[in-house]
Amino acid sequence: MSLNLVAQDTTKSVSLLDSTILDSLHQDSLHQDSLVLRGFSLYVLSTDSIEIPVDYGAQDSIVFDYDKKLIYLYGTAFINYTTIQLKADYIVIDMNSSIATAEPRIDTLGHKIGVPKFKDGDQTFDAQKLRYNFKTKKGIITEIVTKENDIFILGNTTKFISKQAEHSEGDDIIYNKNGIFTTCDQPIPHFGIYSNKQKIIPNKLIIIGPSIVKIKGVPLPPLMLPFGFFPISKNKSAGLIIPKDYDYDDKKGFGIRNIGYYLPINDHLDATILSDIYFKGSFGIKVNSNYKKKYKYDGNFEIGYSRFKEELNDSYKTNIISPISITWYHRQAQNAHPYQNLGGNIHITTSGYDRANTRDAYNQQNNILTSNLNYTRTFPNSPWSLTASMNHSQNLQTKIINITLPQLDIRMRQINPLKNKRKVGGSDKWYEQITLNYNTSFKNSVTTFDSILFEKEILDKLQYGVKHSLSSDVSFKLLKYFNLSPSVRYDEEWFFRAQELSFNPDSIFNPILDDSMKLIRIDTIYGKIDTQITKGFYPLRTFSANANLSTQLFGQILSKKGWFRGIRHQVMPAINFNFAPNYHKSPYNYFKQVDTDSRDSFNKSLDYLIYTHSPFGSAGVPGENFNINFSLNNRVELKYYSKKDSTSKKLALIEGLGFNGSYNVFADSFKLSLISGSGRNTFFKGHTNITYGISLDPYEHQIINGKDVRKDKYAIKTQGKLAYISFANLGIYNNITIQQLMAFFKKGKPKDENLPSLGDVFSNFSIQHNLQYLYTRLNSGKDTLYQSVHSINLNGSIPLTKNWKVNVGQIGYDILRKGFSYPDFGLERDLHCWTMKFQYYPSAKAFSFFIGVKPGSLEFIKIPNNQNLTGGGR
Repeated sequence: MSLNLVAQDTTKSVSLLDSTILDSLHQDSLHQDSLVLRGFSLYVLSTDSIEIPVDYGAQDSIVFDYDKKLIYLYGTAFINYTTIQLKADYIVIDMNSSIATAEPRIDTLGHKIGVPKFKDGDQTFDAQKLRYNFKTKKGIITEIVTKENDIFILGNTTKFISKQAEHSEGDDIIYNKNGIFTTCDQPIPHFGIYSNKQKIIPNKLIIIGPSIVKIKGVPLPPLMLPFGFFPISKNKSAGLIIPKDYDYDDKKGFGIRNIGYYLPINDHLDATILSDIYFKGSFGIKVNSNYKKKYKYDGNFEIGYSRFKEELNDSYKTNIISPISITWYHRQAQNAHPYQNLGGNIHITTSGYDRANTRDAYNQQNNILTSNLNYTRTFPNSPWSLTASMNHSQNLQTKIINITLPQLDIRMRQINPLKNKRKVGGSDKWYEQITLNYNTSFKNSVTTFDSILFEKEILDKLQYGVKHSLSSDVSFKLLKYFNLSPSVRYDEEWFFRAQELSFNPDSIFNPILDDSMKLIRIDTIYGKIDTQITKGFYPLRTFSANANLSTQLFGQILSKKGWFRGIRHQVMPAINFNFAPNYHKSPYNYFKQVDTDSRDSFNKSLDYLIYTHSPFGSAGVPGENFNINFSLNNRVELKYYSKKDSTSKKLALIEGLGFNGSYNVFADSFKLSLISGSGRNTFFKGHTNITYGISLDPYEHQIINGKDVRKDKYAIKTQGKLAYISFANLGIYNNITIQQLMAFFKKGKPKDENLPSLGDVFSNFSIQHNLQYLYTRLNSGKDTLYQSVHSINLNGSIPLTKNWKVNVGQIGYDILRKGFSYPDFGLERDLHCWTMKFQYYPSAKAFSFFIGVKPGSLEFIKIPNNQNLTGGGR
């Protein structure tokens, strides 16, 4: 005998080892074997047997055939040997060859029961028939079904070699004949890769010979593979990335997108290199890296470069553009460090990189790119903090880009320098409430076109400087009901460039030519302004003072009966005084004058600041002023009794209605500014927002020679009119889902449980409606009211059936101009293990059709079609 067995008794096992069989078995084995019986366990030892006992059992019966040395296991039979487990309804053990054969049984209805299940470590198989040799650790399996990651493997005839077998090199190996690979979990898969020969190394690789893709048993000749291999490792491993996107463009030709290589550098960092290749010479390359350290930080960095070579229509010439993209996202874990934080994002492109490489509605419509990266550090037990930041804004239409790198801010938290820290209890004196604030900033920025962003000449356009700000304020009660808040502010900015403007009276003759280079006229410029830049250290110091006086007034009407319980009006008047000196005069002399025209009758002196190239802008120098600003804000609330809830509730009739203006004491004319007013209201639980505003001009207006002329006289004195309306606006914005909209109409109506409601069908479908009116006074003095905006936008998805749905990514219709704003909608069909999508872009006259396997290891199997109806795009 060659098999060492242990027979385990079960609740329904029937042992046939009677004394006759045991005696004969004992007599026959005296010369070469020994037998030991311990309870219900049988140990049969042989000189050539395997070292570890085989544990076996059955639910119904165990039958021994001594003559043929076979053991038959019936009904929920099992065999356990080291890491191997075999289960079936019927198992035969051949003790001569150490081979176990497992099969299902056929019940009275003709159904198979107890299909063999084989497990060796991590490997699990389902089969119609299985033969396994415990000595060589190899097996033959018929009609295998196993799974590696998300791939189901079906084989007609399979050979299994355990990693414990000789020459296996530590890997389980599966050889398949007439096999199928699929991610469909149906008994008869909807699709698959069919091949005659397959080799599988679990958790590593699948290698196939000549194969073809079949859908519903129908072969697809275009999807034939001479060979293939699929990484199936559960761990990160380096390898090629098979292209999943195919593209066609009349100018660039046929292309393959996203073919590359993946490299896991370590547990915290990886890298992906992807490339796009077009047959007419265009190409692109993109390097992406993800990084993560648990409980510390995570992020992503990507740099992309493309070189598009486009053949111009009706020409032999080509146009070449080379856009670049830099993207970085970094996030620090919330509790990584108590005093410092680094986080933000960077997204910078040149030459329209996003639009050239993608077609989605967001990238096609988006005109602005922004970046914001910040490092902050607070110093414990002190009022100081440090912020270093990088900011960027980019207009994709004008190609103008603004970058600030770096900007350093040192800030001091507000302190009370005169506060008595030793005092315990009691109220503070007014001077103890005086606060002190300080911050300093260093800023380096540049404004240029994105096409020359990385050129050397950009260094001459850099603007850099330092600015200090020191302020102090205090707030206290005045005459019991008024709040008085005086403050002072001191600013000092360090410039490193100064300018001197000089006027050159020589006339310049500028010829104007038409398209055929024919002279139309000669324009004469009477002199020009020359600029001379000097470098050095130039401090600019400014001072301002401010005082704010405010109070609140309340008025209300109350009632104890009926639904009306009261109305409350809150009025918040405020007046502000602001003073700044004249920096044109001594001792400041920050400004100079220069002529603009050599003709005395046309010459007007130009004031200019002698310091230049400020990264903080010229607004840091206030003009001489003594402004008196005033404002009046209102809020009105209604209080009513709700019978439904038996409680009193509040309703805001006017959430905010305010008027404001200013009076400049030092101004030569028009000292009183326009009076501006604005307000807002919200209705229907926040789904409808109404905003309104008005601008009133208190000065006299006259129509002279068909033009509206503003006079420096108050209209109420000369014309008996309080003010002219120079501008007004009214906006209504609605934002609601269809489900929320239907809820307003179905109150009190019973719901038909057998049919889905309209709100259920459109549960994630939202609608936005924007309506705006403008009222303005034209230069001719004519008052005009017109509709400036009227648009409606819809987005979401509508489930038509269990498997069909309509996707609405971007449908916007401008009712006023009668046109769509880059709509994007389509149909999607769930085909169980496949997905079918149709997407249509009316504005671009383009569509895309896609049938492909759902995301997974075989998602590269798809039939994409991207077509531009005009033949000019993707």
